[in-house]
Amino acid sequence: MPSSNDLTGLLLAWRQGQSSPSPALEQEIYASLKRMAYSRWRQGGQPQTFSPSELVQEAAVRLLNGSVDWSSRVHFFALAALQMRAVLIDRARARSAEKRGGGASPSPLAEVDADALPGTAGIDEQLLDLDRALCKLAQEDARAARVVELTYFGGLQTPDVALVLGLSRRTVEKSLAYGRAVLHQHLAG
Repeated sequence: MPSSNDLTGLLLAWRQGQSSPSPALEQEIYASLKRMAYSRWRQGGQPQTFSPSELVQEAAVRLLNGSVDWSSRVHFFALAALQMRAVLIDRARARSAEKRGGGASPSPLAEVDADALPGTAGIDEQLLDLDRALCKLAQEDARAARVVELTYFGGLQTPDVALVLGLSRRTVEKSLAYGRAVLHQHLAG
């Protein structure tokens, strides 16, 4: 595995003109994303309709094929984590649409398989509720919303969030406390 400095060098080389990431960089990105996904999976709350590996593959494709702009290795992986959040939200929305019919003709009630997606309904709704609450928070205080995203979905610690956003640690702590309070209000009400 490349060291932190080696990885930063590979990222910078890609950013400064390589048309695509090197195989070593792709491998390290995938390994890092997989560690992040498995860490979140162990904490629970993820729908079990796809594996952490599938989540990582979809997020990596979006990240590597997109035009992302980052300022550091930490910033790059924060963006990667936000891509994983986007994958989770997109899948929750798709499953929610399927449950509402997904454009198909209605089935008789006797044909509906209530166990087709065990345990995902509540988690999908929680993810979608959280996404809506984060969007409301972003309208009220974009900085607080970004701090919450990077902390919870990006798995970044306060010093890393401060580095990525160019803020002081104290500002990050205040924004996180405010963001948590506002999210709690939105989710409770």
